[in-house]
Amino acid sequence: MLHSDEASRVAQQLAQTFADLDTRRLAAALRRVLRPGGVVAISQGRARLVLGLHQQPGQSFEIASVTKPFTAALAFALAEQGRLDLDAPLSRQLASFRGYPPHLTARALLTHTAGLPLQPLRGSLGTLRDFHDPYGRLSAAAVLASGRRWSWLGRERAGRLAYSNLGYGLLALALAEAAGGAYPAALQAWVLKPLALRHTGFSPLTPLATPHGLLGGGRVSGFGGLLGAGGLYSTGHDLLSFGEAHLGSQVRGWGSLSRPPGLPPDLLGVAGGWFVVRWQREAVWWHDGVARGTRAALGFSPDTGRVAAVLVNSGVPLLGSRAGPAAVLRELI
Repeated sequence: MLHSDEASRVAQQLAQTFADLDTRRLAAALRRVLRPGGVVAISQGRARLVLGLHQQPGQSFEIASVTKPFTAALAFALAEQGRLDLDAPLSRQLASFRGYPPHLTARALLTHTAGLPLQPLRGSLGTLRDFHDPYGRLSAAAVLASGRRWSWLGRERAGRLAYSNLGYGLLALALAEAAGGAYPAALQAWVLKPLALRHTGFSPLTPLATPHGLLGGGRVSGFGGLLGAGGLYSTGHDLLSFGEAHLGSQVRGWGSLSRPPGLPPDLLGVAGGWFVVRWQREAVWWHDGVARGTRAALGFSPDTGRVAAVLVNSGVPLLGSRAGPAAVLRELI
């Protein structure tokens, strides 16, 4: 458990550089969320702090669905180079998507408006077989077959917001074909290497922060055929650099907002890979991620130029909420 004096110390250390932070509120959020520990990272302009709480600041964490903004960045990079039309039916562009309905576009997958369920049925059943790796037996062919079936079944729901890991798994397969290689290699070539994100990848590239799952489980999660939805590992430093790349225009395409039917009232809109909210007075682009034994959140404000990331080396508590890292993020941005 994070002791009260340590939470206060970290909050005060952050506030010494970022004077607008409310140390009392931030310490309370740290105390509540970062059990048994984690990493808090924040930058603005030339100021940058990455602090570990019972962790080394450079340790790797499984970032789960914070992978989705990386997948979106790859989509925008490929579109900018003319390798993929985000708004044309994928069935007309890619051999793997022949037989898909015309509403299935990369843009629909990017914004969770393709009418797809949260995950393939086999993913739900996989949770019963292996709680930590429900997607482990989902091959690319199985994901494509599931996506084809569900995209036809859900075509009447197309255009409405419905969060979908299956959608981002399909998107990653589409991007791989457009790039002419496997998805991890495409992400490395088009996003991670150009942005010098040397400690982000599909396995830990620095010492791994030990996950703490329910009932003492210490395993990482697996994403199998849905790597594009949640398979990355990263560090606080790299997550800050990725957020800063958006503000510095090294990543493009993220600023286009849509307000589809079904948008919750607390959201200003959705963008490729991001949810957009208004915290304090500024608009914030953010996403969180929940693995079995770790949680993560990343966000940035174009209004203030601030970027923040939170990495927690514990899963969702039995009586808690998945929104914990976002509560800390909100205090930082």
